[in-house]
Amino acid sequence: MGLLGNLFARIGNGSMPFLIPLTLQVSLGYSPFDAGLMMLPVTAAGMASKRLATRLIEQYGYRRVLVANTFAVGVVMAAFALITPQRPLWTVIPLLALFGMVNSIQFTAMNTVTLKDLSGTGASSGNSMLSMVQMLSMSLAVTSAGALLTTFEQGFGNGPSGVLPAFHATFICMGLITCASAWIFMQLSPQEARAVVHRTERAEG
Repeated sequence: MGLLGNLFARIGNGSMPFLIPLTLQVSLGYSPFDAGLMMLPVTAAGMASKRLATRLIEQYGYRRVLVANTFAVGVVMAAFALITPQRPLWTVIPLLALFGMVNSIQFTAMNTVTLKDLSGTGASSGNSMLSMVQMLSMSLAVTSAGALLTTFEQGFGNGPSGVLPAFHATFICMGLITCASAWIFMQLSPQEARAVVHRTERAEG
């Protein structure tokens, strides 16, 4: 369940480091440097929410956290369709930070649920398999987002007026893909041991 969830959930949220800077540059006129700086709220919020992920898993278990947070990630991704040139910067930065927070919780929960039952040589092999799945999902994420973006651009028109709607439609579709992956996490047992979170985090570290 952990490997399948990692694969399909990351197809959605793994596309965001590709889509967000591209949207800012192509549709909103940001320079590459400024578009890169806009990813700082995502990183900062992600780092700040690591401990929150552990507390949530301990209190509610993997199943509840992963199902609810997967939907949250998908909704936040789709919310990027609200970005327009007229929208003030101060409304975009909180959205970026919110995505960084829920995305960090998602990665922490998915990684630990994949490795929590492994020990010894099994943990090493499982970690290698998880890394391979992560790289595969990142490739599929960029490929899927690029294919959707090209398709929507052809549908909305290749001119300047059709580029931003194409990005909006792509954000919505990738968000829906992420939400759909919550079905995988619904197959997890609702009962999870409290201590496995800390044990798995130590193994990852």
